[in-house]
Amino acid sequence: MSHKPMGEHSLARRLSRRQFLAWTGTTVGVLTIAACTAPVRQPATEGGAPTTEKRQVVFWGHDQHPIDLAAEGFVEVYPDIEWVSPHPADRVEKIKAAMAADSGCPDLFWAEATDAQDWGCNDLLVDLTSELEGHFDEYHPLKLNETFIAKTGRYVGWPGDISVSGWYYRQDKLAEAGFGDIDVNGLTWTDFIEMASALREQGMYSFVFPADGWSALFMYVLHQLGGTAVSKDGQTITVGDAKGIQAMQIVKQLWDSGGGLDVAWWSPPYWAALKDGELIGDFAAAWARGFWEAQLAAESGESETAGKWRIAKFPGGEGIKYRTGVWGGAQLVSPKCGENTEEAILFMKYALGSVDGASRCGQWGIIPAYRPYLESEEFFSMRSPIFGDWAFNEFWASQEKELSTEFYRPAGWGAVNTVVQREMVPILTGEYSIEEGMARIVELATPDFERTRCV
Repeated sequence: MSHKPMGEHSLARRLSRRQFLAWTGTTVGVLTIAACTAPVRQPATEGGAPTTEKRQVVFWGHDQHPIDLAAEGFVEVYPDIEWVSPHPADRVEKIKAAMAADSGCPDLFWAEATDAQDWGCNDLLVDLTSELEGHFDEYHPLKLNETFIAKTGRYVGWPGDISVSGWYYRQDKLAEAGFGDIDVNGLTWTDFIEMASALREQGMYSFVFPADGWSALFMYVLHQLGGTAVSKDGQTITVGDAKGIQAMQIVKQLWDSGGGLDVAWWSPPYWAALKDGELIGDFAAAWARGFWEAQLAAESGESETAGKWRIAKFPGGEGIKYRTGVWGGAQLVSPKCGENTEEAILFMKYALGSVDGASRCGQWGIIPAYRPYLESEEFFSMRSPIFGDWAFNEFWASQEKELSTEFYRPAGWGAVNTVVQREMVPILTGEYSIEEGMARIVELATPDFERTRCV
């Protein structure tokens, strides 16, 4: 996916250099950390003075990364800092090896919550507590929790993608199937499941549900119920409690409805089903927009389904406390073995702690958690070929307020999630009762959880 720079109307609203430096309390002149590679002696200029070597900030993240868009603005403000972003395909394994060797690390890494929690527990990440103090109210408590290490009392990441989620759907297809007049934001899970069954009878699927299961869907519903797979302190598996059982009951009803299309998520058949009108909805995070635009837009920039997509809150119902969920939602961390820590922190403050930087990141699809950005004209004026003239960010702003403050992903969460993914299908097919199956998940997850939790 190619990225276009922000338009002139956005450029006019950028922070001035003086305003931004006043916020960070840092000046470029005091930064003297060396670049990632050893300094090379520069040839003298005609006047005899040596050329000043640019300092660097090295970032590792996935391809088509929104952080690279923020970097375009950052280097305009700080032209003496070079942005280096190689996008290694095996970046997670590579950074683990680099941290183990205490060498070859990037200065910045786009880390999922569980990775940041694991590395922070093992004191591998720069402590950002003093940098974030005084700015806690600018971020949702959930996102701050994901950067906080309970064991040490330190914040080790800068809150990144808020990862609010909803049900993406084709409004024209719902109307075609006789559901054009329903209040999609007023649906309960019972209503949604009945609608999904009816749509299936007309050859339309309302969501994706691969035959080998989908743990993200379970975690979505668990979040809605105010549940969590692991306790806040990261010491206890809670996925098998009453809320976990209720979440799996709802997921089983979705499975039994037949309304889930059995394709691998974001595989070629998935995109084909979206384009053909067979898959008319799916549960997804806000960051999916960037990928959807890349797949659904034609070369001319015009989508065959342009303007026909909308997003609804997750269904409500008995026990539901929140109408959204979390899937993904990474943060920026700085490994201690990186060579340019001060520059890395300066970038964090710009990319995820200023309206200008957050606006650039948001062009791609993620929603930076920085609340002043979520209240800005840049945020609300954004449009997408997927949604046409619909002000989709007004919806996401309301979903930010629906995020749970009771859902945690500390070190060890990944061990539990892996077993949920692997063992949910025997529950859905009736091989085990829901109660038996959830107890079995806890039992199977315990060894790896005990090994990976933060102690």
